[in-house]
Amino acid sequence: MPGPADDIDSIAAEIAPRMTSLQVIHLALVASVTVFLVVMLAQGPAGPEGRGAFGPVALICAAAGAAMSFVLPSIFRGAGLAPWRGKEEIPLEALLGPYSTGHIAGMALLESAGFLACFALLGAPWNVRRVLVVIPIGILALMIARFPRPRAVAEWIASTREALVAGEGDRPRG
Repeated sequence: MPGPADDIDSIAAEIAPRMTSLQVIHLALVASVTVFLVVMLAQGPAGPEGRGAFGPVALICAAAGAAMSFVLPSIFRGAGLAPWRGKEEIPLEALLGPYSTGHIAGMALLESAGFLACFALLGAPWNVRRVLVVIPIGILALMIARFPRPRAVAEWIASTREALVAGEGDRPRG
């Protein structure tokens, strides 16, 4: 008897070819922050210093962007899923579209947070840069951890479909 794992496996197999563009966008966002960070670090101690309050402001904005990267995707997904609440038949594309939109929006916020964290390095003395570098590296690690894998997206789709059919709302778990 097929169970939920079989459903998730079949959804993962069905969405895998469609996820390529989402994965390429994700990797491009990660690569842009990575390249900028490498350029910043390659300047070494000779890089520009002393830009006043820009560093702390950039770090505050980076923290806000990173925090919003967890909130905004749910809002985007919820808006895209609202018309499907309580419907019996929900096409896969009706779920994958809002997921992709939310994921890209969240990653764009993380990308801007990564750039702002790198900009904060510009105004800091070299000995402070060596400490602050953990912030953009941490943001990059978070970006990499959020890479959209077909199985994880399939699990989200299955639980979202179940919640929408049950009429539980447009903001499913995850």
